[in-house]
Amino acid sequence: MKRVWILFLIILFAAILRLYYLGKTPISLEWDEVALGYDAYSILKTGRDQFGQFLPLTFRSIDDYKPPLYIYADVPAVFIFGLNEFSARFPSAIFGIIAVALTYYLVLEIFRDRKKREKHLLALLASLFLAISPWHLQFSRAAFETNLSVTITISAVLFFLKGIKGNSQSFILSSVFFGLALFSYHSTRVVTPLLLLSLFLIFHQSLPSRKNVFFFWIIYFFFVYFFIPIASSKEAQIRFLATNDLNISYYQEQAAKLIAQDQTIGAEFAGRIFHNRRLAMLNYENVTKFLHNYLAHFSPEFLFVKGDVPLHHAPGFGMMYFFDFPLLMLGVIFYLIKYKSRRSLILPIWLLLSPIPAAVTWQSPHAVRTEIILPTLQIFSAIGLLELFLFIRNESRHFYLIASILSSAIFFFGFGSYLHQYYAHTNIELSENWLYGRKETALFTEKEKAKYDKVIVSSKVDMPYIFWLFYTKYPPEKLLAEGGTISGGFAETKNHFDKYEFHGFDYETIKKSNEKILLVGIPTEFHSDADVLKTIYYLDGTPALKIVGINK
Repeated sequence: MKRVWILFLIILFAAILRLYYLGKTPISLEWDEVALGYDAYSILKTGRDQFGQFLPLTFRSIDDYKPPLYIYADVPAVFIFGLNEFSARFPSAIFGIIAVALTYYLVLEIFRDRKKREKHLLALLASLFLAISPWHLQFSRAAFETNLSVTITISAVLFFLKGIKGNSQSFILSSVFFGLALFSYHSTRVVTPLLLLSLFLIFHQSLPSRKNVFFFWIIYFFFVYFFIPIASSKEAQIRFLATNDLNISYYQEQAAKLIAQDQTIGAEFAGRIFHNRRLAMLNYENVTKFLHNYLAHFSPEFLFVKGDVPLHHAPGFGMMYFFDFPLLMLGVIFYLIKYKSRRSLILPIWLLLSPIPAAVTWQSPHAVRTEIILPTLQIFSAIGLLELFLFIRNESRHFYLIASILSSAIFFFGFGSYLHQYYAHTNIELSENWLYGRKETALFTEKEKAKYDKVIVSSKVDMPYIFWLFYTKYPPEKLLAEGGTISGGFAETKNHFDKYEFHGFDYETIKKSNEKILLVGIPTEFHSDADVLKTIYYLDGTPALKIVGINK
């Protein structure tokens, strides 16, 4: 009963950390968040996305073709809370809280053969570490699809492990979660099938009845059936080419040239074997680049010092705490000595598979594409802390008391420092990264537009079309009646609605117009004599956007 209450307090703590000031810290929504929110709003109002597609399995969004689960999960939140920052982020926070609870039960299943008290302590520690994890908190407090995929993956593995004990319902439920994972996030589409294959290989002698295994694969391939057209689509190729960091096309072209040469000398068959375009990717340049990108996700600098891009972590922090470093190292050592078993093999496999999708993309290491590595890191850290205290307690009670006080001080200082950096510094230092000012500008133009013939928002404002749709809450049914979105954020100059147009402009040319025009742009787009109605500043005092009236 005591353990239940401790778990409840950890979950409550996780909920507070994820829901407190959810719509206000970070200070504003970035473009993926508003795109997710507006598509959820459009689905709620019309059953179609902003492009007019009925209940799509892939959302074109801002031309990055998003998986559908987060958007559909956001529909109830938009219905209850309206279209705003809180509702856009609410599903991520809720799934983050659920992940903390599921981690407790996952650890119990992985280490079910260990002593009862020991495994429950380990499970509570792992849940606590995930509850306060900078990595998990960062993506639980913003609309990131990857955060939902973490919870789905934990669920899939948890119910698989429960299912091999003979619980047929859990086993079948696992297939549903593995299937849903294919529609949750891009990286997860690679990692979870590999995880599933690993689980079947590890437990091939412990699987439930053939009937249950048959139904498992039937259900999983039901999801695969709908996923294959997505994976093989032109849109998927666009996504891959946009993020790919390996020089694939060049080496495939070289392979084709070599095959053509072999044809001229009658060696076409051998050429197609030894110059196979699929094998051409496995050259020194690509292999070394892949290994470099892969290993970058385990670098101390990324994990404990500075993370990757500012949007993915609190200022002055990496993806984990400094005190996690020794605990993680100890956890891996003690795992190899004491905790390694058939069931626990899934932990290092999960850990090592997670960076694979990100390793073939540019901008490595990448916290978003690798968040599926959670909660393995927290579980290893929990092992390290538990074993450390068991060792100290057995050596000396006085030393155990001193170590407890010292470690508590380190813990609270590290965690307190993180909260300070996150809540006191994120908004001030990173308001530009979080695209602050779009909401304030959109609301100002909405208030002033009646005085003007049209409002032109510069394309230099960074995908302004989706921001103005979101913040003006433009009715999706009206948007679709006007033709819907024509193109996404990479080429949106053809889009317009109401009095709003979104494209570049020349201020001197616009000044000579006879129309009354309201202009929105970055400061460098206007001359010093411009009639500035309002300047929006980032929270560090730097000018963000200017609103100028022409012939008012």
